[in-house]
Amino acid sequence: MGMSLSLVCSQALQLRQNLECSLEQSLAIKQVLKLELKLYKKREDICTRLYKDALKKGNVRQYDGHGMKFEFALASKKDVPAWIYEQCGHAFSHCLMREWDCLLGGEKFAMARGSWLLFVIRDMYKEMPAKTLEYAAVHERGEMVTLGDHNLASKLEFAIAAEEKNLRWYMDWIEKQCPEKFADVFSYQTHLVLSASDEFQQILEVFQESEEARQVRRLIEEFDWPYTILQRLSKYKKANEEIASILNIAFDKARIFASHAASPLPETVEKIRQEIRDGLRAISESGLKRFISLTRINELWNIGRAELNDEFIKTRVRREEMLNENDYIKEVINANLSGGLPLDNELSPEFKKVIKLIR
Repeated sequence: MGMSLSLVCSQALQLRQNLECSLEQSLAIKQVLKLELKLYKKREDICTRLYKDALKKGNVRQYDGHGMKFEFALASKKDVPAWIYEQCGHAFSHCLMREWDCLLGGEKFAMARGSWLLFVIRDMYKEMPAKTLEYAAVHERGEMVTLGDHNLASKLEFAIAAEEKNLRWYMDWIEKQCPEKFADVFSYQTHLVLSASDEFQQILEVFQESEEARQVRRLIEEFDWPYTILQRLSKYKKANEEIASILNIAFDKARIFASHAASPLPETVEKIRQEIRDGLRAISESGLKRFISLTRINELWNIGRAELNDEFIKTRVRREEMLNENDYIKEVINANLSGGLPLDNELSPEFKKVIKLIR
């Protein structure tokens, strides 16, 4: 009887712990969703203001060609928050979604039924011919029709340039003015077709009556890269493979130092920094910075930085067990630590900040 009662109490305790864990996870998810919604509303307020300003100044243009007809706003770089163009480049869009549609069919369904505001920053680069503004606007229209698929929208953008016999000229302009976009292009070669998932196909039914949607789909599916441009893209691809190799070696060496619990924490952090610095210097000295694909290298950086941080945290725990409290606290202060590794300069979790350190 006592054993049975003990078992019941143990099960009840386990159930309570599971419920508490589920509650904590639920609260954490709600906090993340609340933050995402807050950021989305902030972006919506900014985009709405920018569009109204463009209307007042006569800076709303109409695109009419290749079966597409839509409006887009021209904005000045000084009026657009840096966090938007640093994330999106010289063109961006925003979907005004109805809350009821989100509740009824989810985010993609709401995007299909929402109203889109399209923008191109007209003075983002020194030279921005009219056609570059149009192609950027087409990209944002592609984001709308493909429900936010950046890769397919890029394919539409280049398909239009090819239809107008401007693809080579446009790729030259991109490589000169915004090489980071050119560097990302090679990744689109592995993402060439519209999704065949049931969810995507059901959502596309919203556009079934639209001739524009059918035309956009045809352009995306029929576009192929010319061989000469594929050769140029191949050059960028090989360069990024070399960059990835350099960074992987740097992270491997840094993890070795991160695992040394025998060394003082400030010394360990400095050795980790030096290995990452050496990797960034190797990229610079090899002349590879201009080829960096943020899409690919940012993903590699996120994984490498996280694994390095995990290893360091384990070492920090072992270090704490080895030292008395005062000596451990002194090391933590001298190493400028809070949780894991420091977040500044070459140890930043954001590769967009790290890339600025590469000369």
